[in-house]
Amino acid sequence: MSESSIAHLVIDGLRRSEIDTLFCLPGVQNDDFFNALVDARDITPIVTRHEQGAAYMAMGAAQVTGRPSAFCVVPGPGALNATAGLTSAYWGYARVLAVIGQIATTMQGRDIGTLHDLNDQTSVLRQVTKEAIAIAEPADGAALVQRAIDSLHSGVPRPVSLEVPVDVWARPADGIIETPTVTHPRPVEAGIEQAARLLSEARRPLIIVGSGAYDASASVIELAELLQAAVTTRRQGHGVVPTAHPQFLPLTAAYHLWPEVDVVLGIGTRMEWPLNIWGVDDNLSLIQINIDPDEVDRHGIAAVAINADADDACRALIETIGPIGRPSVAADVAARRADFDRYTAHLVPQRSYTAAIRQAVPDDCVLVEDVTQIGFACHLFYDHLAPRTFLTSGAAGTLGAGTAVAIGASAVADVPVVGIVGDGGFMFTATELATAVQHNIPCNIVLFNDGAFGNVRRIQQTRFGHDRTIASKLVNPDFQKLADSFGLRSWRVDSPASLAPALTEAIDHDGPSLVEVTVDEMPDPWPFMRLPANRGPLAG
Repeated sequence: MSESSIAHLVIDGLRRSEIDTLFCLPGVQNDDFFNALVDARDITPIVTRHEQGAAYMAMGAAQVTGRPSAFCVVPGPGALNATAGLTSAYWGYARVLAVIGQIATTMQGRDIGTLHDLNDQTSVLRQVTKEAIAIAEPADGAALVQRAIDSLHSGVPRPVSLEVPVDVWARPADGIIETPTVTHPRPVEAGIEQAARLLSEARRPLIIVGSGAYDASASVIELAELLQAAVTTRRQGHGVVPTAHPQFLPLTAAYHLWPEVDVVLGIGTRMEWPLNIWGVDDNLSLIQINIDPDEVDRHGIAAVAINADADDACRALIETIGPIGRPSVAADVAARRADFDRYTAHLVPQRSYTAAIRQAVPDDCVLVEDVTQIGFACHLFYDHLAPRTFLTSGAAGTLGAGTAVAIGASAVADVPVVGIVGDGGFMFTATELATAVQHNIPCNIVLFNDGAFGNVRRIQQTRFGHDRTIASKLVNPDFQKLADSFGLRSWRVDSPASLAPALTEAIDHDGPSLVEVTVDEMPDPWPFMRLPANRGPLAG
């Protein structure tokens, strides 16, 4: 292999992106790449047990740091196995570089069934990335690798794929990979002035934040305090404004405020539920700040659409609005939160378990949710203290991702990471516990075991009758023996009181751990989450 090959250019791209961990599963189409990686001592390969695990781990690493991460898998079935992780990273807004092999250039597009053949693999990847790049000729290699990392670092935080055919990896290639050129849209002065005027005149403003506001926490809080606006989030903006802040409202309490709001400011959020479920009318002015140009006015109803980085836009608004001396909304918010506590008091198991987790973990702990009962409860009840401490697959709603995402986050984070999973979702990626043990990744998995796909089962009972359940009960292995077979330290508990000390011990333990929590059926939280329209028609 030439010392300046396509493989070396891709490795240089990882270095220029400051990616020092590569989640991967080697295979024949990528042998030349891994041969070059042997000499790249500054990049640590973490070998996973399934391609979906590699993609989920890269997603977790990108989400917890806010920086790019990468994984590498073979084409065809390898690429398809990874697409669940890519669509999760797409909707979880994670900067993931997917390095994916490809069959030989002479075999592509012929549909003759060569090993790992996938007709038009690039088109498949285009559906789950913001850009799908394929290298066909070595002469284009440097430019395309550069384009991939520039795109990875710029604009909307979403995955980028880079495909390299088996017969191209080792071929000589000229060129140098430079530090990524990072481009972001800047706020337009006219839009800032218009938004500032609406916000200054608002009688009852509301701010809704999403993951696009993670790096704007300080400016969002300053703007909210200036406007004396209540702040809420659905699931991906948790911690931007800490839940203990006197202006933060849980989603359900914000729903009850919604009919009174005259100006709503969305910051780094698609505002899916308010616009598509709660409804809008002519008395509501919508201001959207989003780095994604497709989201600033997707429904054609925004009074002001600001395509910009959240922090830049918030600071411009603060400067333009200036001191306005608004009366405090703290008392009103406190009253609404007290009401929320009263009408959700019967959700005792969920509230108690989220409190026990908060009690057990340090302030800087990162929580990773799978699609599970306590994960849902964390949207409403968990005490979120800072951005990037609650990781989720967002709109993808990916059952089974949590264990692997938690392992990936723990592999690169210098703080404790706890994955919240159910017994159904756990089995999707439980094999990746072998990865955690092999690489001594100190992730902590809290497994809630009710012997069912609990959410599915309850919905079946609610909609069709208590005796109309189907395909929702589970027969599980002995999870304690399973953990022991992996070489994992494990605990089994059956209450919030016993969970807290067990989880504390698990976090203090040097290495990966599993805490199994046996639980019964839980009361339904959905009446306090997916609420009916309470204002005008739906935006969608």
